[in-house]
Amino acid sequence: MANIGRQIGVNIFTLMQNSDISREEMAEHLGYSTRDINRLIDGRMIISPNELRKIASFLGTSKEELMTSDNDNLIPELQYMKEFKNKDNLDSIMDLLDDYIELKESI
Repeated sequence: MANIGRQIGVNIFTLMQNSDISREEMAEHLGYSTRDINRLIDGRMIISPNELRKIASFLGTSKEELMTSDNDNLIPELQYMKEFKNKDNLDSIMDLLDDYIELKESI
């Protein structure tokens, strides 16, 4: 489940970069905070299907396209994720990183 959120975040970030849309611009248009956009891109924000459609529409794509995994090779910073052979280990490591980030943000 966590990987789906991360994949959606990767696709959103890719489309934002390709369209020169800033986090601030997206947040303002969608009624989110910049922090929410950061969490969305990081795959740490749960959104409803209706919100996903709204985001997809703003980015000029479909909800289904945001959920595909074809774009994951477009962002070099995320290539490290491909090095993990065991998907369960990847999820565990990413969950630990998410917990760490949430803890640091709360301090």
